[in-house]
Amino acid sequence: MRIGFDVRPFLKEETGIGIYFKNLLFSLSQIDQDNEYYLFSSSFKDRFLAHKIPPFSRMRFRDFPIPVKAVSFFWNKLGWPPLDYFFKTGLDLTHSPSPLILPTKGKKVITVYDLFFMDFPNMTDKEARKDFLRKTEGSLNKADGIVTISQFTKKQLTDRFSLDQNKVKVIYLGLNQSFWKVMSQEELEETRTKYALPSTFLLFVGALEPRKNLLNLIEALKIIHEKHKKILLVLVGPKRQDYKNVINKIKELELEPWIRMVGYVYEKELRTFYRLASVFVFPSLLEGFGLPLLEAMASDLPVAASQTSAITEIVKDACLYFNPYDPEDMAEKIILVLEDKNLQQALITRGKRRASDFNWEKTAAETLSFYRSLLER
Repeated sequence: MRIGFDVRPFLKEETGIGIYFKNLLFSLSQIDQDNEYYLFSSSFKDRFLAHKIPPFSRMRFRDFPIPVKAVSFFWNKLGWPPLDYFFKTGLDLTHSPSPLILPTKGKKVITVYDLFFMDFPNMTDKEARKDFLRKTEGSLNKADGIVTISQFTKKQLTDRFSLDQNKVKVIYLGLNQSFWKVMSQEELEETRTKYALPSTFLLFVGALEPRKNLLNLIEALKIIHEKHKKILLVLVGPKRQDYKNVINKIKELELEPWIRMVGYVYEKELRTFYRLASVFVFPSLLEGFGLPLLEAMASDLPVAASQTSAITEIVKDACLYFNPYDPEDMAEKIILVLEDKNLQQALITRGKRRASDFNWEKTAAETLSFYRSLLER
């Protein structure tokens, strides 16, 4: 089987889609020695680093100096050229990391994480509004196989579109084993000193985008300061389209000394934030999965999160839930976790148990089995 992938989602910073696709491919490289893998990347100025290339035993990797937007234009607008063209061979199957199929002569697989771009188009970035809203339905119909990362997303799809149930497969994401490792005191203190972190602070991990609901979290922090005590909130993640709104809200509520935005950090440093924090807060309005939740739970960190979308499916009883649209409720639940030591320990214990259900090798094995089933049809 010749399988093609677009690996541009983890060309640079790895968030969301990039984390999923990188871990999927690295895990496939460990369990599959039989099939041939064809990996495509393009950028006008950025080259793919050698250590980020999955070590498949049978692989062709091509990295073209073509602007990302140019490739996306031709694929999304014209459906040309087929991915097969770049490797001068026919591909049996391609797997797109987005809801839009990759043009190919072989079978087409896509991954759909959620339908946020349909539910909240005004909160979605321009690219998703421009391409996903117009193209997704056609892509779903043309795809031979559709991977969703939760039952929640599968239900969203099957409720809205007339799809053959047999071509939709739920495959949960995994969790990097590194998040289970206890870190040295030296590593923890290095991060604490670098970012001047106090002994107690709240942590959020994710991109600064509207769906993450950070404006309500900031409102909740103000209430926590009034009802409990002043506590630092640390935001870890890339500064996306909601960055200016976050800055304005912080200024409006006069919380500048109490919110620290550290931007994107690499995995090793991210692990120290989880280990140093007191409570992990995840106020997202909609998630197809919620990978940071697993990372926090594996890191012995109690979690408070939105009672919405796939979050309850993934976390189950391992966190304290709040209404993401109600800053008052959010604040009350966070205060409860901060004050109740027995609750903290219960959440940590349940969290570790639940996080142990997820690993990338299982994700890769189920994905490979799905590829094979599609080619046998």
